[in-house]
Amino acid sequence: LLDFLIAVDFLGCERLKSVLEEIVKKKITESNWKKVFHYTKNIPGLVNTTKNSMSPICTRLAELAKGKDSLSLECDSCQQEYTKYSTSTLKLMLKNDCLGVWLKFDVLRNWFFENSEAKGEILSMLKIIQFKELKDSKVEEIRSEVKTWNIGEEHENTWNELIETAKKERELGWERGRMGLREKRNLFRPRMSG
Repeated sequence: LLDFLIAVDFLGCERLKSVLEEIVKKKITESNWKKVFHYTKNIPGLVNTTKNSMSPICTRLAELAKGKDSLSLECDSCQQEYTKYSTSTLKLMLKNDCLGVWLKFDVLRNWFFENSEAKGEILSMLKIIQFKELKDSKVEEIRSEVKTWNIGEEHENTWNELIETAKKERELGWERGRMGLREKRNLFRPRMSG
């Protein structure tokens, strides 16, 4: 099936490819995800399939982190797998929806400890994480952690701007939510006839 998917991708049959990607997605299991992952990871047209193949490792990570503030290196049995990923592959993993914001940061931190030579790429990976979903205290905790990574002054300035933008986006989202509530309340208020 994977060979057929590769051929369909090569031929540019997008409709058939999307159907095949869904079929492959349904067939990915805990026992075969690595095979699918390694078979598709270097094929640019199969990014969706590669991302889908990561669901089992992401689900396992989410289960390991359940009820914990952070994913420590000691309890992370998946670390040996994902710390070997290239930057582009880790970016795909960070885009997986089953990983929460804090867990994505933990994965990135653990990866960076093993791949510290990738300082130039770390900022693009940090940008994937939706920090606007975290409270200020957690954002500040992460900001302090990243500061210890010595990513360079230029990257650090960009990182600080990224955090400030995330805070503004969160505040704007809250304000929009409050405005939406006011509008809904006004819809249900009886109008006074005059």
